[in-house]
Amino acid sequence: MKSINVISLILFLFAIFLLSCSKKEQNVKETILAKVGDKSISVNEFIRRAEYTVRPDYCRGDNYIHRKIVLNSLIAEKLLALEAGDDNELTRNYEFRQYMRGRKEQAMRQWLFNEVAVKPVKLDTAEINRTYRLAGRVYDVSFLNCPNAQAAQKVKELLSQGVPIDTLMKQLSPKGHIPRREINFEAEEPPEVTDALFANSVQKGQVIGPIEIDPDNFIYLKVNGWRTQVALSDRQQRDRLQLVKDKLTERHAFDLYRRFIGKIMHGKTLQFNEPIFKKLVSILGPEYYKTPKEKKERFNKKFWNKDNDLMIRDDAQAALDKIASQPFFTIDGRTWTVADFEDELLRHPLVFRKKKFPKNKFAREFKMAVVDLVRDHYLTQEAYKRGYDKVPEVQRNVNMWRDNLLALYQKKQYLDFMGVKGKKMKDIIREYLDPYVAKLRQKYADRIFINTDAFEKIKLTRIEMFALQPNQAFPVLVPSFPQLTMHNKLDYGHKLVAERSLAGN
Repeated sequence: MKSINVISLILFLFAIFLLSCSKKEQNVKETILAKVGDKSISVNEFIRRAEYTVRPDYCRGDNYIHRKIVLNSLIAEKLLALEAGDDNELTRNYEFRQYMRGRKEQAMRQWLFNEVAVKPVKLDTAEINRTYRLAGRVYDVSFLNCPNAQAAQKVKELLSQGVPIDTLMKQLSPKGHIPRREINFEAEEPPEVTDALFANSVQKGQVIGPIEIDPDNFIYLKVNGWRTQVALSDRQQRDRLQLVKDKLTERHAFDLYRRFIGKIMHGKTLQFNEPIFKKLVSILGPEYYKTPKEKKERFNKKFWNKDNDLMIRDDAQAALDKIASQPFFTIDGRTWTVADFEDELLRHPLVFRKKKFPKNKFAREFKMAVVDLVRDHYLTQEAYKRGYDKVPEVQRNVNMWRDNLLALYQKKQYLDFMGVKGKKMKDIIREYLDPYVAKLRQKYADRIFINTDAFEKIKLTRIEMFALQPNQAFPVLVPSFPQLTMHNKLDYGHKLVAERSLAGN
């Protein structure tokens, strides 16, 4: 058995969702845009479904006609979900139920982060002003990567002996080229790097480091100089000030959450059963290096083609079944078997801290991903204790995903029944789905209500975006756009009197 101190590992590179997503969910009352039976669509959901994913070309614009197609498509999704019902082959599927539970628990953890880390942040005016003065800088930096703490310490010793950093960079960098790049305040850099450059003023020629990014990555920076992007207009100054506040809030929230996690995980030591760990590495390693297309095909087969045993009971799954009852690791007095671990993966797919790494590093990265999964397991327990599964925003997020998958299920059932194959999606919509959705609008006419006043005020962008929450078990922020109808009129249902609600589906 090998043991791991959980706290020391999870605090190196704590992966968390986009802070902006959490900020948008701070007890904001939802304006209901449409009701379809016991389901509803909020204005916020409408905008997110339209702008956080790529819309098809027949409704990609920001004009009134395209906005009506978007709304009709979202209403059609709810109609198909109603038609599918709560008891069908999909809802009885265990993997589907676990997936939905996983979506809920991820939303609960995000709410937990918001409550214990974002809300308590109180920014200091002096810190805001100090950071604002530096936020316009674009630094020209050279950098040196060190693979571990020992190498970083060796570099530190050489620097103290008077060896120039440029000499070390040239000697230790591939092909003798000194790595160099520009870093601005908005750059997607590790927070440790951003803090080093923008928290306090630095000098030209200054060497900063070692900066610990994670256990396998320490860096030294040399500040070659900088140029300043001046915020001239009032709008630019306001935008920069807001960016500074957002970044500082993010920094302090991360610090608060690290401390919170430390309390949750205090005293918990994870012990791996080394032979089983090695066995899982040999089984799951090849799965990790499969192409995205192969992984997507397997996912689709699991949800939509349960009769195809060859796609489900593959060699990897068969190998896992043989060791399902074996202990994988022990923590906090509980032994997790391989079967327990597999079940947890249905609710929380592994998140690897590094997305690309050689195959000989898989074991280490796999171990880190398991540690992060265990961390989230205990954070989820804490979120349940606080009742966050009952939070309306959490429930709405879950219902959005559930209705989307139910609609996809019903769409497939209908098209299979009609024998539709080998046609382009636009033709399928025109010939089959538009007539089908029209019948559903008639069927549920008395249960459809639309807040036309709220709809008239909505504006959409024409910028294509596919929004992700990096380093999350389920990174896709919203379901794909429902390609169900091209109907461009609001000639059905009833007018919904403007209302605001926190609850609902």
